[in-house]
Formats: sequence, structure tokens, C-alpha cells
Amino acid sequence: MKKYLLLVFISVATICVRTNANTISENINAKYGFSQYDNYGNGYYKVWNNLKWGLCSADGKEIIAPTYDAIWNFNNGYAIINIGAKWVKTHTPKGVTEIEKEKKFKQIWDYDVNSNTIYVYEPQMKQIYKLQGGKLGLIDASGNVMVEPIYDDIKIMPEYNIAKVKSNGKYGYIDLKGNKLTEIKYDDAQEFYDGMAIVNIGGKPNKRGRITGGKFGYINTLGIEVIKIKYLEANQFANGYASVMEETSWFIIDKNGKKVTDKTFEQIGVFADGIAPYCENGHYGYISSNGEKVIDVRYDYAMPHIDGIARVKHGWSWGYIDCKGNNITYFDFQEAGDFIDGKAKVKKNSKWGFIDKTGKEIVPIKYSIISEFDENGIAKVKAGLLWGLINRNGKEIVAPKYQSIEPFKNGYAKVSNNDLYGYINIEGKEIIPCQYVDIEYIGNDLAKVNVDGMWGYVNTKGEEIISPMYKAVGIPDSEMRTPVKLYEKWGYVDSLGMDIIPARYDTVGTFIEGLALAKSTGKWGFIDVTGESKTGFKYSEVSDFCDGLAKVKSAGRYGYIDTTGTVIIPIEYQNIYGFKDKLTEINIVESYNGDEAVTVDIFEILTFGDGNLIFKKDGKWGAMDINQNIIVDNKYNSINEVKKVLYGTN
Repeated sequence: MKKYLLLVFISVATICVRTNANTISENINAKYGFSQYDNYGNGYYKVWNNLKWGLCSADGKEIIAPTYDAIWNFNNGYAIINIGAKWVKTHTPKGVTEIEKEKKFKQIWDYDVNSNTIYVYEPQMKQIYKLQGGKLGLIDASGNVMVEPIYDDIKIMPEYNIAKVKSNGKYGYIDLKGNKLTEIKYDDAQEFYDGMAIVNIGGKPNKRGRITGGKFGYINTLGIEVIKIKYLEANQFANGYASVMEETSWFIIDKNGKKVTDKTFEQIGVFADGIAPYCENGHYGYISSNGEKVIDVRYDYAMPHIDGIARVKHGWSWGYIDCKGNNITYFDFQEAGDFIDGKAKVKKNSKWGFIDKTGKEIVPIKYSIISEFDENGIAKVKAGLLWGLINRNGKEIVAPKYQSIEPFKNGYAKVSNNDLYGYINIEGKEIIPCQYVDIEYIGNDLAKVNVDGMWGYVNTKGEEIISPMYKAVGIPDSEMRTPVKLYEKWGYVDSLGMDIIPARYDTVGTFIEGLALAKSTGKWGFIDVTGESKTGFKYSEVSDFCDGLAKVKSAGRYGYIDTTGTVIIPIEYQNIYGFKDKLTEINIVESYNGDEAVTVDIFEILTFGDGNLIFKKDGKWGAMDINQNIIVDNKYNSINEVKKVLYGTN
């Protein structure tokens, strides 16, 4: 088996201010290597060690040792687990654009809850890998294995305490303790409605994924086939009734599988509000659950009722009716959607809008495009070539006047006009005029702006803070001291845009503990707020100060200095981590073994001020305290081995 290292991605961040939640996470990470908080669970952390996931409580008590290739977030007291999966290269998931994927998968692990898939994104190669294969099972909130990981797919239906499972291409049902309710024998098995689920034997998915062919029947929540698998088509139950097809005719059955009436029809849809659409001589009407005609066949197509309203088609146009067949609207829509939250999206004369349940336009039908509503209850609308915004009540927050409107982030949206950019707020007010070649909101009510290739800052009132006259600008600190690049050198300006440190450095950082890292003549050092060097420029690498200490590198070796430049930890180590350093490392190793599988490893090193430093010397790793007393001899080949000794990991 040939293997090569595809990527080792390392990011180091120094954190000096911590919340209690951060401290909890760091203590757990220190023990295991990496953790993720389960927002939907019981305050649990999923922990990662030796390429496996486990579970521990917020106080660090181990619930499950790292055993599984995946643990999904808890849902209704259960979490799906995976054993035996492999990481493989994959395309960008459907519905995620190339532009969005880096943002969507910026986390190291990301889940697609609909397909039980996990992704990892490697930013340099812009490659996505997914966890594929393996077997799935279930654990409860105490970490007990309720369903052994033996299935290819699991979908939990918590309202019935049932899960649909898949194995060897077949489906079946189990309870949430792992007991089989049915044999795993069906070619399709649907979710439960009204206490009944449709099952199929002999069918195959068509291009849209819908099962066609074979025979359909029904099981109840005990897993009993209460209605034989003999029908060519079947619809879900509602209020005790369902429609099925046998030979060439449709009819209605009850939950015992008995015909409610001898009447048959060309087609019957799903029952809702006690009635269902039916077809006769190519036209549609509605029947009751006893087969009586409620609304005559006078439509060219009909959909089931939703909240007492159905969309129906007459000729080439759509309209809406109530359960008695009364028209709610005229039949003058080219397209019509179902009612959701009391409104339906409709198209008329090639324009889109929304109507309410009385047929009244709540969003005027005048837009060429209407997007879906976002989490703020705002949708983009397009009229002609320009974009605007509406709220859920149909009110125009912004009349269509922009070339483009990007999604809201932190309460602001980037907009453009005449190929120039600005920002609007959630109320639609233009807080920064569209007068910049480029603009980027960075937080703290500040936006970085570009004019003719030069950068500066404005605030969210549109006021110029730093004139756009620099080749580049850094992030302002809490005192509004901002790194700026003038010609080819860096310096600092204050909140009024006045020079406080002349632009004479190759690179500069942000002031932390009164000092900022800086580079001059190819070497690194530190400067104070007046620009005076406190350490000299003599290091090949430096990190920001934290708790009065900074890591430096010289002649290929690492150590620590204090704010006066005095060496505190000798600069003699091949590597060293401590004083609240945070290291996250992702290893992706590609192998040629016939299945394009890769190995993905990740761990974090967090020393969070416990006084311990992990170091490498003479090719081996060990640990010492802040006074340089050795607490783990440097005889180990990896950081994880030292951590096992230092923090008691298994």
C-alpha cells in the first residue's frame, strides 16, 4: 500500500481571555486531543482521540471511550454512531456553491443530517472529503448502545419510538432498543403517518428517487403487515383512510385493509381535511373518505388540501379552492405553490408575488424573482435587472434598486450599484453608500473599503475613519491603533487617521499587552506603542505575547522571552507549546489501496495555563513545568503519547 502525506495543516492561536465554557472545553481537549460540544444533547462533548470519537460529560467524565468513526449530535435522546467508515474525496454537496463551500465547511467537521454524512474541508487544495460507508447504530443519552452498529442507514421517528433501517439494500423497522419490528426485507419503507407506514417489495427507484414497480402494502407501529403487500400504488393514511391502486383502478381502504366502498376511480390522491382529489375521464374533482363526490370533476389537475385550501389547475392556469369547491382566487396563475405560514407564492404574467388565504396579494405580483425567506424573515426580490428586499408581510424593506444584494451577516448586507459597493442594515437603510470599489465588514461597526486600489476604514454611519490611501490595512485594536501599509512598509495610525508609528517595518501585528510583533530587515522582534524596539530584530519566528511571555525562534530552535526581551525558557527546543498556545492539526493522508480512502486525523494541543509545556528536544517529545522541571521525559515519538502520560488518556 503506497501512502503519501497530502496535507498537514497547522494553525496556532494565542488566547488570553477565556470563559468558563472555554476552560471546560480546553480541559477536555487537553485529555483527548479534540472535542466538539453537542448543542442539542445534554451538555455532552464528543471527543476525538486515536482517530476515533467518544463521549464525555461537561465535567470531563468519560461516558464512551473513543471508539466510533462518527457520533452524530443527539436528537430526542439518541445519537447515531458509525463504525467502519472511510474518508474519500467527494464533490461539493448538492445545493452548495463553490463560493459557499469554504464558508459552509469552515468547521473541521460538518454534518449533513439528511444523509448521515460528515465532511471535512481542506482549504489549501479546496478539496472536500466525506465519511463514507461503515455501519450505523444508536446510543442513548447515557452512552448505552441501544442499536448495535450493523445497519447501512438509520432514520429515527421519535414520535413513534421507531427507526427505519437499511441493510444490504433492503429496509425494515426496529424499535429504539434495537428490537426488530419487521424483517429487513423491503425495497422501500416510508415514514409513519396516522400510525401506518407504506412498504414495498419488488420496486426500484426512478430518476427522481421515487419507488416505482413492485407491490405496496402497509404495516402498523408494531411491525405487523396489517394490509397485504399487493397493490400497484398506495398513498399514506390520513384520519383512518388511504387510497390504493389494484390492477387499473383506485379505491379507498380503512386501516384493516377493507374497501370502504365498491366505487373505483381512475386515480385518487392523498386524503387531507377528509377529502382527496380524484380523476374521472381525465378530469379532477374531490371525494370524501366514503367515496362520495364532494366536488365535481371540473379541473385539469388537483392537489390535496392543505389547511383547508387546495391548488387546482384549469386549462393552463392555476387557482385555489376551499374544501367545498368555492373559488378563493381566479384561475389566472401560471404557477402556484402550497400555502406555508398562511401565504402562497404565485406567478402571473411572468411575475411572482404572494397571496394570503383570501386570495389577497400580500406581496404584489410584480417581481421576476423572489428568493426564499432567510432567518431574519427577509427575501430578495428582483424587478427588471435590480434587486430589493421584502419582509414576510410583503412590505418592501428596500425597493429594487441594487445590482446585487448579498446575504445578511451580523445584521448587515453588502449591496452594489454601478459596480460600486456599500452596506445596508436589517431595516434596509443604506448605512454606507455604494461608492467603493470593494468593501468588507470586519466587525465592531467598522468596514474596510477600497477606492482606486487603496484601502481605508469607514464606520457603519458611513463616516470615514481612516482615509483610503493605503496599499493594505490591518485590524484595529481596542484603542483603534490600526496597522497600515504605505508603499512597501507598515506602520500605525490612530483613531483620527494620524500617524503614530511611521511606516518602516516589513510586517506588523496587533498590540497585545502593549507590544506588537514586527519584522525588519528580514527578522522579527517586538515594538511598543511609540515604535521603539524592545527586543531587537533577531528572530526567524515570533508569536504574540500572552501572560507576559512570547514564543520565539532563532537558529532553528524555540524558546520564550518576556516583554523586556529577556529569555525565560532557553531557545534550544525543536518545538514547544505552552502558555495558552492552541494548536489544531489536521492530517489527511491519501493512499492507493483500490478505494481512494484517506486517513484523517485531528487533534488540539491546549495548555491553558496549567503551567505545563510540551516540548521536542533531540527528536523526542516530553513535558516540563513553567520552572523547567521535567515532568515527562522527552522519550516519546508524538505529542499524543506525551499527553496520554501527562493527562491520563487511554
